[in-house]
Amino acid sequence: MSIEKIIFMADLKTTICGIEFPNPIWTAAGPASANADLLCQAVKGGAGALVTKTISVRPAKVPIPNIHVPFQGSLLNAELWSEMEYHKFIHEELPRVKATGAKIIVSVGYSPEDLSLLGKELAKSGLVDAVEFSIHYIGKDIKNLEQTATALKQNINVPVLAKLSPSIQDLTTVVNALHHIIDGFVAINSVGPALDFNIQTLEPYLGSEDGRAWLSGSAILPIGLHFVAKISELTPKPVIGVGGIRRVEDVIKYIMAGASAVQVCSQAILKGRHIYSSLAEELSSWMDAHHYSDIKNLRGIFHNRKSQKQYFLGHGPQLYPKFIVECCHFCDKCIKSCIHQAIHFKDKNFFLDKSKCVSCGLCISLCPRQALMMTEQEN
Repeated sequence: MSIEKIIFMADLKTTICGIEFPNPIWTAAGPASANADLLCQAVKGGAGALVTKTISVRPAKVPIPNIHVPFQGSLLNAELWSEMEYHKFIHEELPRVKATGAKIIVSVGYSPEDLSLLGKELAKSGLVDAVEFSIHYIGKDIKNLEQTATALKQNINVPVLAKLSPSIQDLTTVVNALHHIIDGFVAINSVGPALDFNIQTLEPYLGSEDGRAWLSGSAILPIGLHFVAKISELTPKPVIGVGGIRRVEDVIKYIMAGASAVQVCSQAILKGRHIYSSLAEELSSWMDAHHYSDIKNLRGIFHNRKSQKQYFLGHGPQLYPKFIVECCHFCDKCIKSCIHQAIHFKDKNFFLDKSKCVSCGLCISLCPRQALMMTEQEN
């Protein structure tokens, strides 16, 4: 099998649960990892590990159509778990994937009974390096979550990872309950339910019973980052970040927040197999440029930051946008976005009306050239 040659300067290897992976950019459970053909394509594309589409005891009846792009960089999908018989996947698809030499993490669901059976079958096959179980359809009852995790852990001899739903509100309780049973965490699954429809026909874009689906892609990145950062504070067990990765900066953020690796789903669907090698190469280049020799030195550094000083409008020193003239190309985005009309230019000179500015920071985040930065100034 031909695998595209990828050369990295920084060391992208990451060790999770005693398993060494060549790079931290993995596939995610979803449409792009549904069968052996797609998984083998991901290997050619440079994926550091293969996470399969979720299999269960009963094949899913997947509605059609089931994928829609509501806005750039994100997807709505009404897919369920795999529509393939689990024994066919294990005994016919997995051997082909194993032959690539890539590390394989099989995603499984959903009940304790399902996971007990699937765990035994996967253990007998000897084809997997780890398993991931999704709590997407399990609910939030802690006893049920513990039973589900235990059923899988007791019936397989490889590391077990729990993939958490973004609907979990009491993350501390869930992590503490699962921490002593499993070997690591994956966060997050897609967000939803969500809805989009055609305003002319009033028909939903997707074929699920009520037209509702699950949102993934760039829109959910901040939720995923919160989960990874919080989980890595609660447990020393490894965390895999997934959700919203579109560019290398997103990968870096996940690792800085505490992730040992990341999974890519929506961008793999939208951009194809080369997304894995592209992100890995860009990550290596960024690490070289910023003097990080390996993933270990980058992981979790968000938690080492100095406590940020708090500022309050109208009390003491204020934060205001400072203008950096050599960076500006006068696109006027800051002027148009300022709802308080505090910013204007005259003869390419920047003027800020501090009596109107509320220090919201919107102009900073919208500036395409980083010509504005928030600095402490006297009111």
